[in-house]
Amino acid sequence: LETRNLDFRHLILLSVNEGQLPKAGGDSSFIPYNLRKAFGMTTIDHKIAVYAYYFYRLLQRAEKVTLVYNTATDGINRGELSRFMLQFLIEWGHPIQRKQLEAEQSPQGSAPITIEKTPDIMERMRKVFDLQSNPKAIISPSALNCYLDCPLKFYFSAVEQIREEDEITETVERDVFGSILHKVMEELYAPFKGKMVTADLLKLLRKDKALLTGTIARAFAELFFKSPVVRPLEGKNFLTGEMIRKYVEKILEQDAHYTPFQYVESEKQVRANLALGDGKVVQLKGFIDRVDALDRVLRIVDYKTGNGKLVFDSVDGLFDKEAKDRPKAVMQVFLYAWMYRQLPVYNGMPIQPAIYFLRTLFQGTFDPVVLYKAHGKGEKVDSFEEFSSDFEDGLRRCLEEIFDPDVPFTQTETGKACAYCTFRGLCGK
Repeated sequence: LETRNLDFRHLILLSVNEGQLPKAGGDSSFIPYNLRKAFGMTTIDHKIAVYAYYFYRLLQRAEKVTLVYNTATDGINRGELSRFMLQFLIEWGHPIQRKQLEAEQSPQGSAPITIEKTPDIMERMRKVFDLQSNPKAIISPSALNCYLDCPLKFYFSAVEQIREEDEITETVERDVFGSILHKVMEELYAPFKGKMVTADLLKLLRKDKALLTGTIARAFAELFFKSPVVRPLEGKNFLTGEMIRKYVEKILEQDAHYTPFQYVESEKQVRANLALGDGKVVQLKGFIDRVDALDRVLRIVDYKTGNGKLVFDSVDGLFDKEAKDRPKAVMQVFLYAWMYRQLPVYNGMPIQPAIYFLRTLFQGTFDPVVLYKAHGKGEKVDSFEEFSSDFEDGLRRCLEEIFDPDVPFTQTETGKACAYCTFRGLCGK
């Protein structure tokens, strides 16, 4: 406003963006626009006209004018040039120079991180993983998959045992969602342990709304609320519970296609020891989501809440750290099958690995059996026995690499595992 009676030889105006000049937004008034217009009161149109006068009066006798606007869209800035500038481009009869300035930003690449297995680190690994010095030492299937995804992530989580801070959340996170669904399926099938399950029985389970509601509420109370008090679900938790109900009903519907089968047990804890080449004994431990039997075939079932691959090309590919789309779920269920074969209760029946990817449950072609794509065509793995020896060799090589002092912990080369990595900020990749 101080420029109304001043002339400038060289003029520079910054932030000549739509929304800044003229200023966006109306009056803070209880009188709406139509009433103000009808009764001749000032409106936003009048203010725009006033600022247009100020703008053109300012430029009236200038010899050189530079108008600058920002093309970036950020917050209230829409990255558009002002209507006044646009009017200049259309109506001004003299040459106008247009220039675009960019800040050359070259992101600084982070230096690769390599953790050499020094004597101190090897001693720490011995205390954490060596069964002879620590009776509680175990390596889980998820820890093995973690190493194959990124050795450095394995070092942070398993060797240094760095954990995320516990946060109180008001919504169910992905891992808790999966745990609740596992708990619901375990409780629904628990009364039928060691018994035959028929299609009619599963149909009754699906239709029993009160049973499903109560089971889901109890799982929420135990795993999410951490409380012995079972309460009705409300708000977002109610919606999450209904989503779990849909998944559970669909699992029961799909299970009906495989009836009659014998339900063996759920959340089966399995342990197995593996001797490495240097004499070190490593203990592996995991929990199988479900074990059932059909037509003299034992089925190892693993529930997965995300997406994944049922197909694998070779056993060696299950342990390939450089593979961009390694079938990690297949590796995990194979490890469960290998460990189950070591149990005293194993009766020699063929073991069939199966994976329930929940996001594919609603497809008409749903089939949870793992496929072996040897010669271009996927064949169902009816028995883990034919892969057991090769799998054990690959597992031993993977574990020997983990404990090899000459092989450092390095960052993953693929980068796919970095998207949701807990240590992304620490790693800088």
